[in-house]
Amino acid sequence: MATMPPRLPALKESIPRILPQVDHLFVYLNDFDQVPAILQDDKITCFLSGVHLGDMGDVGKFYGCEMWHESQAYIFTMDDKILYPPNYVTRSVEAIELYKRKAVVSFHGRNIKPRCRSYYHEPAAYFGVYDSVAPDQFVHEVGTGAMSFYSKLIPCSLDCFDHINMTDIYFSMFLQRKKIPMVVRSHKRGWITMSKRHDDSYSIHNIFNKDDAFQTKVVNAFPWKIRKV
Repeated sequence: MATMPPRLPALKESIPRILPQVDHLFVYLNDFDQVPAILQDDKITCFLSGVHLGDMGDVGKFYGCEMWHESQAYIFTMDDKILYPPNYVTRSVEAIELYKRKAVVSFHGRNIKPRCRSYYHEPAAYFGVYDSVAPDQFVHEVGTGAMSFYSKLIPCSLDCFDHINMTDIYFSMFLQRKKIPMVVRSHKRGWITMSKRHDDSYSIHNIFNKDDAFQTKVVNAFPWKIRKV
């Protein structure tokens, strides 16, 4: 998980929801001077941006990812504003096993329309984390805020992120190059929710959906393909 000071109110809601479900939580703190009280727990390891790689934006959730492949574990990348339901990890692990640990699982994703005029506003198909999705959908791109996979599936690296605050695009392109399927797991609207304490003016979507010309250029230059297990 990655976060920043304006997200602290939402973090106070999201952390108590997800912490009981995981063995350990790693949080990259963009622009924090110190570790906030909500993250001072034996099950949480924090990385202050001033001590490590500076402001990494959403790429911070992948800090240390080079070591994931060395473990035998289920890896979850999460969003600080999302309120995960009590059975979130259980359902994610079930999906990973259903697809024999050969696919990356998310509850958010989209298909890219060829030569689209807008990455955000003109997808070929959109499967939202807060919406109903059924059945499971194999997709071009997964949302990294609700994503999981088995650690041995793929050796990760920060090198795949050419720019910050575009992890969904760049990580999905990385998976595409590795020919790894991506699937959005079926779920009902309202099962996953967003913290009401979240200030959307600081969200990546809100900032870039006004001008997503660069994101659109990047996705239009890539040969997207849907792969299935």
